Amino acid sequence: MQENTLKHIADLPDYEAIQPLEAKQMVEQLLADCRSAITRHLEGEAAPGWNLVDDEISSNDSLERYWGALSHLHAVADNDELRAAYNDCLALLTEFSSWRQQNTALQAAYSRLRKSEAFALLSAEQQRVVELELRDFHLAGVDLPEAEKAEYREIVLRLSDLGARFAQNLLDSTEAWQMHLETSERLSGLPESELAMLAGLARARDLDGWLIDLGFPAFNAVMTHAEDRALRHEVYLAYNTRASAKGPGGEAFDNAPLMLEILELRYRLARLLGFDQFVDYALATRMAADRQEVESFVHELAERARPAAQAQLDALSEFAASKGAELPLQAWDIAFWSERLRHEELDLSDEMLKPYFPLDGMLQGLQFVVEQLFGLRLVHDQSIPTWHEDARFYWLENSTGERFAGIYMDLYVRSGKRGGAWMDVCRSRRRRPEGVQMPIAQLVCNFPAPVEGQPSLLTHDEALTLLHEAGHCFHHLLTTVDWPQINGINNVEWDAVELPSQLFENWGWGDEFLARFARHFSTGESLPDELRKRMRRGRTFQKALVLVKQLEYALVDLRLHSQFDPDAPPDPLAVLEGVRAEVAVVPVPPENRFLNGFSHIFGGGYSAGYYSYLWAEELAADAWGRFCEAGVFNPEAGAQLRKEILAVGASRPALESFMAFRGRAPDSGPLLESYGLEADNS
Repeated sequence: MQENTLKHIADLPDYEAIQPLEAKQMVEQLLADCRSAITRHLEGEAAPGWNLVDDEISSNDSLERYWGALSHLHAVADNDELRAAYNDCLALLTEFSSWRQQNTALQAAYSRLRKSEAFALLSAEQQRVVELELRDFHLAGVDLPEAEKAEYREIVLRLSDLGARFAQNLLDSTEAWQMHLETSERLSGLPESELAMLAGLARARDLDGWLIDLGFPAFNAVMTHAEDRALRHEVYLAYNTRASAKGPGGEAFDNAPLMLEILELRYRLARLLGFDQFVDYALATRMAADRQEVESFVHELAERARPAAQAQLDALSEFAASKGAELPLQAWDIAFWSERLRHEELDLSDEMLKPYFPLDGMLQGLQFVVEQLFGLRLVHDQSIPTWHEDARFYWLENSTGERFAGIYMDLYVRSGKRGGAWMDVCRSRRRRPEGVQMPIAQLVCNFPAPVEGQPSLLTHDEALTLLHEAGHCFHHLLTTVDWPQINGINNVEWDAVELPSQLFENWGWGDEFLARFARHFSTGESLPDELRKRMRRGRTFQKALVLVKQLEYALVDLRLHSQFDPDAPPDPLAVLEGVRAEVAVVPVPPENRFLNGFSHIFGGGYSAGYYSYLWAEELAADAWGRFCEAGVFNPEAGAQLRKEILAVGASRPALESFMAFRGRAPDSGPLLESYGLEADNS
């Protein structure tokens, strides 16, 4: 059956129906249904076929719908009741996952299916599902003796709890600090748009004047523009000591004990499964072959980037000194003086650009990209209920007007909402008797909210963030694979899953995109050509400094997960200091507790995998070359991107998908060029 003749079923979540006090009972019942579905198959069928897999998908669907809505609300509208419900249900889900993955009878059933004659009759996608399931059974300890299985389950349950607590401590510490200013004297240097944003934060808390909190918009405004160096220092320390004994909330929100326990438990888990270190366990499901390949990749980048970064810091210091700054520059000085150097060298600043990047204009730009590349339309539907008045919903329609997918967007910073930007799965595509279940994505950012007389104005970096998260969304939404285990972003190698997101950022630099959609919020004037040219020239401005910071994060993650010694557990802060001595060029004060808030590796999915951003960035930089060669909005290249990468998900290895799109293996040259570095052609 052709895709455009299929009936698509929306079946959107009802967020208002989620009652935290009923959540545990609801999840217990849904889990019981999942267990029953598995048990029925194991008791009633000696020679399982594909219906074993299909029935698991069906029984899991109701659970995933309910849990997905509850966990999403916990991230975007947190309160005490939701948090308690989330933690209770997370423990239940973790226990069920371990039971399922360590179920020797279920693993044996999948193994019999793999060895049966029926396996050869399955499609390549179905075979891939079975192969990945068997891999994951082993990685979850199905082969362990019972005592060690129990130990594994205890470790996984504890890690789940610690990861949730890490993220909650960070949110609580972030919200435990604010600075209320009744006069704007200390805010000298902040542009009118940033002052309006801080005034809006104050009004939201029924205060007069201006309010600085530790949400990124306020933090970034002070770091970039405040002439008061002492203010920058104070805000920097508050932000970079979050979730530590030295930070907002003190020991009540201190993540230091959690970090060491997390590292120890990950080491024990890896050893149980026969791996030397946790990084080796993590790489079993990644694109990179082994830790040596990853370490070589990171170290080679560091060798190229550090001299360039040092030169950029020296130039910045010389410039700042010429303007009367005290040397050496400190961490809270870098953004401030970088913005002024950019203004002087390029006649360019965020304040010049922000009026041309209203959020609604960037959303129109995103719609244009999707229409040009894929022939699709994003259509805002105000009738769809959401979890907050700021959130909105868009249908994704094909050329005939048929709706086949959707996106929720929640884009403004607010209290009770996790910081950062991310995409999450709301619904996965799957075949149901009545039709095809629509894939639905959730796109979340923390942009400045509109204030009186002014829409939400973005920096260009924030506009790129919107495109980045949209890239993740379309990886999920444009799948043609019917099996949730391998469609969209599901089961894509973690060091390749950022390829579409980082690729999408490139359209935000294009002349056609900027000419059409970068328009002054009050006059409608297009971004002037000369300003656009200066933006393009500034694309590599101080990029080596940015790169060494990313390499610092990637290296400390690798060290923490590849050198753990249970007889002499590491001090994570000392490990970070050692990495900084190797690659960092900007001085960091001893009070800095960045690791306590490094939720990517302690409270998220990037443990032993932060290098993935740079690994996938290499793929994305090379993939962008296809559009540079064919035309950035070339529909044939767009169709190939959709067919070979976005549509296939994890139905084949990511390297195969990349090579099918690019026609060859990845080349590192475009990545180095994007950072203003030269490739080694010797």
